[in-house]
Amino acid sequence: MRPRSLFTAVSRKLSRWDAAAHLVFSQCHDCEPMSIQECSPPRHKSCGAQILIAALLLCLACSGCVSANTIARRALEAPNQQFKPSRAYRQFSVIATNFPVQRIEVGPPRAALELMVIEPGDYGARIISGFSKHRSLLTAMRLHYRFKFGIEFSQYPPRPKPETNPVRGTIFLLHGYAGDKNFMLGWGMALAQAGYRMVLVDLRGHGHATGDRIYFGGIERTDLMQCLSSLAQRRVCQGPVSALGISYGAVLALQWAAIDPRLESVVAISPYSDPGTAVKAFLKFKAPLMPGWMQRKVAGIIVSDLAARWPDLSTETAVRGITQPILFVRGERDTLCSEEFLSNLRSAAPQGSEAMVVPKANHLDAGLCVNQLEGPVTNWFRRHLTH
Repeated sequence: MRPRSLFTAVSRKLSRWDAAAHLVFSQCHDCEPMSIQECSPPRHKSCGAQILIAALLLCLACSGCVSANTIARRALEAPNQQFKPSRAYRQFSVIATNFPVQRIEVGPPRAALELMVIEPGDYGARIISGFSKHRSLLTAMRLHYRFKFGIEFSQYPPRPKPETNPVRGTIFLLHGYAGDKNFMLGWGMALAQAGYRMVLVDLRGHGHATGDRIYFGGIERTDLMQCLSSLAQRRVCQGPVSALGISYGAVLALQWAAIDPRLESVVAISPYSDPGTAVKAFLKFKAPLMPGWMQRKVAGIIVSDLAARWPDLSTETAVRGITQPILFVRGERDTLCSEEFLSNLRSAAPQGSEAMVVPKANHLDAGLCVNQLEGPVTNWFRRHLTH
């Protein structure tokens, strides 16, 4: 059978945190190309919509119709009740249907997480990710970079060749805010072919999981402990266990490792410093004209809400409580996970921890740079995830 590919291309300015300017999904089956395209509105229309939304929020907030408390409450609501993934990214569900899922009850508060398990083996998968130069007439031919990501299979449906890899251990994959387990398929395929059983998690309030709100790790780290215990009882997790997370998922992986010695190592890609910083960055991204005082007020309300039960959810505090080695990764253009912040984490981390930078990548791109990171990450797990 000819190769079949799942391909997503993202064009964006490297100076922006937003990587969703233009998305393309295409798949080739038996050399009969079929493509589905989803393009965002032109930049001026997109910016106009953001201006209107930000102005509306500001006017409503100033008039008392929408308070900072209301915005903060919405920010804590389950993302899967507020946001729908782009059509381009939803195409990854085509691959996801080939792997079994399990549901695990966690809590309190009660919720059910959905997990997808990819057994180790040679699936004939090839991950495609990287940057290419691009000039746009809309920006006076200024140089930008286009980031491309995709998965190509030499056979479809993907089935592992029998006994092609030993089971080296189990790795949990934790997605970012408003993402889901399908977003981690690139890493799932790459590391499964390296011999690891992969567990892709829909975190509380994300994907097909339930849960009314998120807790920035206060509850989620316990959810993950319960997941590991449940999978061990079902004999799904046998041998050494580790975790790889991106952004929100990276922070949860670190918080989990701080309270669960069963994790032997962590790979944290693009972690942020604390919930307040993450909320301000999200508001700046979604409503760029919202005044700084309003962003700070909303973030302060969320931090106070969380601090009532968990006084310190900062990432550096979690890292100081970890005894397992950590591999930190940041994108060169990532302002949320800055060079200074990563240096502080590296200093707080246990002996044997390492840090690396992905050239040209921003906060969103770094976690999808599988081609650039596959070698170092695989070598990391081979050194630190052993029987």
